[in-house]
Amino acid sequence: MKKRLQKLFAVGALVLFLCTGGVLLSRAGFGVPCLFHLATGLNCPGCGVTRLLSSLAAGDLGAAWRANPCLLLLSPVLLALAASLAAKWVRTGQLRPNCIQSVLLWLCVGALLVFGVLRNLPFYPY
Repeated sequence: MKKRLQKLFAVGALVLFLCTGGVLLSRAGFGVPCLFHLATGLNCPGCGVTRLLSSLAAGDLGAAWRANPCLLLLSPVLLALAASLAAKWVRTGQLRPNCIQSVLLWLCVGALLVFGVLRNLPFYPY
């Protein structure tokens, strides 16, 4: 259990480092390029995550909403799922989600896919 907890802290530190780096780059005027957008000219469901994180770090919920409303709404659910799966992994060593977690994960994936299609339609408000 101790080894798994150490690994979890290492992964958490890496994620925090990468998010902080992305926010700092965004605040400096540099964005993280989206390969899907570069290849197709379309916005993927994750386009705007760097701007979203930068806006949240500045406390600007309006700008965060404009950057990626779907991920802003899903972020509490995804963070809760990640925390519960991480806690389960530390306790038992298993990363397999239970039935409720699986349903929530698939609902989030479905919502992101629908959002990815809708945001590329000509009537999308942003």
